[in-house]
Amino acid sequence: MKELLNQMKNKKIEKKVTFWTWLHRNRIKVAVLAFLIILPIALVFTAYIGSYTANRKVTFDETITAESEYIKDFLNPDEIDAFDMTIVWNELKHPVGTLDEEGFENGYYEFLITYEAHENFTVKNVTIVPVLQTDWKNLRSVGVPVSLTNTPIVTVLFNDELPIKPLLFVTVSEPHLYLMVQYTLTTGGQDVSFIKYVQFSLKDINPLNVVN
Repeated sequence: MKELLNQMKNKKIEKKVTFWTWLHRNRIKVAVLAFLIILPIALVFTAYIGSYTANRKVTFDETITAESEYIKDFLNPDEIDAFDMTIVWNELKHPVGTLDEEGFENGYYEFLITYEAHENFTVKNVTIVPVLQTDWKNLRSVGVPVSLTNTPIVTVLFNDELPIKPLLFVTVSEPHLYLMVQYTLTTGGQDVSFIKYVQFSLKDINPLNVVN
């Protein structure tokens, strides 16, 4: 029995030595093969991560400059301390045109946005700046500022044709609605201004109306 165990042990050692010997003899081939496999995977991974993260930050400037501020962290519409915000995707107008020099035009998204102040909060001068922006690809449109105190209707022009496939296995069907929400609270007889940033995803929801 002892002799059998020694033989098995010697075989394991022999196999191990044989493997490392083979690896040493073929180290250049192994390195080249690993490079050819790992490099494409790394490039694809970098492309996907870069495309995703680059389009998850938003600026509310209509014209992007070196001084433009980018926002990465957003609240849900119901997470503002002072009031509840309700957003309804009311209407969608697909853009018309072609991919030639004229491009697409006359497309827009229309939303009904209302708010209701929480108890013991005096809220006034609620104004929003809307932005429609897609994940994965830099398609964006900035709307004009709207005073929700005066009207709940918010319309944002959007003349990019969707859905698109910017990357393999990635389909972008709708943009997100981003809002810069500015409002005033009256506290202790004084008015204090606040700015909050809200994201409203259009994924898996449909507009109430579609205009052809």
